[in-house]
Amino acid sequence: MISTFVILASLACASLAAPATSSADAPLCDVSSAVIELGNSTLPAPKFTPTFVGLGVGTQNYTCASSGTYTNVGALAELFDISCLYGQPDFDDITSVVSLFWNAAPATVTPSEIIAFGEEYDLSFVLGEHYFVVNPVTGSGLNPKWDFTSHAFAGNPNAYVVGSKVDDVPAPTGSSDIDWLYLTNLTGSLANEIYRIETKGGQPPASCTPGSSNITVKYTSLYWFTGGSF
Repeated sequence: MISTFVILASLACASLAAPATSSADAPLCDVSSAVIELGNSTLPAPKFTPTFVGLGVGTQNYTCASSGTYTNVGALAELFDISCLYGQPDFDDITSVVSLFWNAAPATVTPSEIIAFGEEYDLSFVLGEHYFVVNPVTGSGLNPKWDFTSHAFAGNPNAYVVGSKVDDVPAPTGSSDIDWLYLTNLTGSLANEIYRIETKGGQPPASCTPGSSNITVKYTSLYWFTGGSF
């Protein structure tokens, strides 16, 4: 538990760097005028106003396919509110800095433990969780979900979004970083669009032995949400 606290304190220091400017059931700072920096990527420009920006800290999860390569089977991450960092110098480096802490954390500190710690202590700088669910429309396959029903909008059953990937591009920072993504709303009221950018880590080894155990690979990223009903 102490190790979890230390890691969370490190991850949260940026979120706590600025005073809260709104109620507990809304983002700490207004990002409606923020510009989502997509660099030279070909990801589509947002069609809606930014509403949330979260720092995702977690793992990408993989299974070894019969071809001897890893296949992504989901992710698990906690999202921390970093809205008050937008426009400050630290914002541009936050995923890299936190990635150093996250990769140095003991193996016993898992995303599940961080999420459980946040649930137990109701940490105000936690937005919610990111995980995968069975596609709620087709009933087959997995889709990513961002769930704010336990933290930022506790008790509101509509404070989530299940996304459908529209576009992805290789991370401009290198092959060890997972792709940048653009997704749109499949179900839920939290957002119309989701961007995963400024990724660090998350890529699996190039090959594996069929039948070997599933693996998790630590990653950090920015998640931008636009539109929605909140």
